[in-house]
Amino acid sequence: MARDKDDDGSGFTGKRNKSWREIDAQRGKTKYHSRHDDREQQRIERSATYSRYKAAADSLFTGGDLPEGLAKAFDPEGKRKAQKEAMLKLRELPDRKAWVQGVIEYLEKYPELPDDPYFLDSLLDHPRDRIVDKSLGALEQLHESGRLKAKLPKSLEQRLKSLELTSVDPEVQQRAKELREKIRAYA
Repeated sequence: MARDKDDDGSGFTGKRNKSWREIDAQRGKTKYHSRHDDREQQRIERSATYSRYKAAADSLFTGGDLPEGLAKAFDPEGKRKAQKEAMLKLRELPDRKAWVQGVIEYLEKYPELPDDPYFLDSLLDHPRDRIVDKSLGALEQLHESGRLKAKLPKSLEQRLKSLELTSVDPEVQQRAKELREKIRAYA
């Protein structure tokens, strides 16, 4: 018969069992281990290569300029870059009349609206109902997907309230009111 932990059969060896926390600490790991505790991970994150990689990944998802290698794979015709430049040109137009015409030309060239809440917010101020409706729909989609929470323009709530009060179309008024209330709920 094999004996368990004791020599004399009493069950007491005088030796204390270690807790799991003590065992993990001996291994250099804890239940609460994080990447910030790992020196090797910190060294990698401080490297220039990692910084370039991180910037490239961020630009891929935020609509920024893509690195040359990724631009060839994701945007071979350069349409994304051209669309971004066209959006920036709209911001630089000198007066409202030129902006209204510029938006119309932009939407003729790029009928798919970007996922930029600031740009969509500015389109809510356009005099054409079709453009306002399209922008409102894109903002609703951003809200439903949860991407509007992170990038909320400060003027969005006021523009939606303005649409709610001044729009001729009762459906647009209702949609603007509902979106404004949803935004207020998490703001």
